[in-house]
Amino acid sequence: MANMIFRIAFLWLIQSVFLIAAPLANWEKEEMVVMLGDTFLERDYREAYLETALSLATAGKNLRIRNLGWSGDTPRCESRSYFGPPAEGFERLRKQLAEIKPTTVICCYGAVDAFHGEAGVANFIASYEKLLEMIRQSCAAKVILMSPPAVSRDVVRFPSLANQMTDRASYSKAIGQLASAKSHAFADLFSLMKNQDWQTVHGVTFTDDDYRQIAPLFVKSLGLNGDSDLAKHQSLRTTIVAKNHLFFQRWRPQNEIYLFGTRKHEQGRNGAEIPQFDPLIAEKEQLIFRSIANK
Repeated sequence: MANMIFRIAFLWLIQSVFLIAAPLANWEKEEMVVMLGDTFLERDYREAYLETALSLATAGKNLRIRNLGWSGDTPRCESRSYFGPPAEGFERLRKQLAEIKPTTVICCYGAVDAFHGEAGVANFIASYEKLLEMIRQSCAAKVILMSPPAVSRDVVRFPSLANQMTDRASYSKAIGQLASAKSHAFADLFSLMKNQDWQTVHGVTFTDDDYRQIAPLFVKSLGLNGDSDLAKHQSLRTTIVAKNHLFFQRWRPQNEIYLFGTRKHEQGRNGAEIPQFDPLIAEKEQLIFRSIANK
């Protein structure tokens, strides 16, 4: 009897460990993954610590990752609208998702709306629901909802953040509930970050060193095991950064107003050159895949 109880307890423990460590997504070979969100994700395209960690944690899957982060963005796509209303940015994102055809979208919102406090949660969730419906209609991708990151705990230097950790906790909870209601996976990055001190630039924007330390937590929130020493993967990260710069020019050309906007009558013919970035991006991706395979 004692041996049977021990076996049952042991099996339960093993099962629990695997449940805790289970990935939030069933990553398929060479699937297209979009990282969609605000400043937290956009700034990673420059140093690519988060993307490098995710690529290594899913080694062998050859994920094709596209960073669609936009500074200051919200589920209403306000930052993406350029000179028009938020609806314009919303439609721009719809078209981009339909063109990219992601199979998984990692959404990370809430950092901006959290400054509205508890009073803004309802509007935030309602906006998020509309965004999720648009994603479903445009590409039918699997969706992972990620909580916003934590902020600096140094309220002496940054007094405006006195209530921000509490507010971000509230928004993280609301996002988790939304994920459950919509049958999406939830990556609770906030809980993994909240008890650590972050250098930051001005309390909310992370430094390169912050991103290096956040990267293992980022993949852990996705139910993956990450490499905490990204310094030894410098060559891989450099290649990912180069790929990201090419893709940034592909989807956010500086002269978009002339290529596709109201002044396309002047230089619109040059818009035909934008798809020429695609083979260059594909070349970098092959280098990334080979680099990971040789680790």
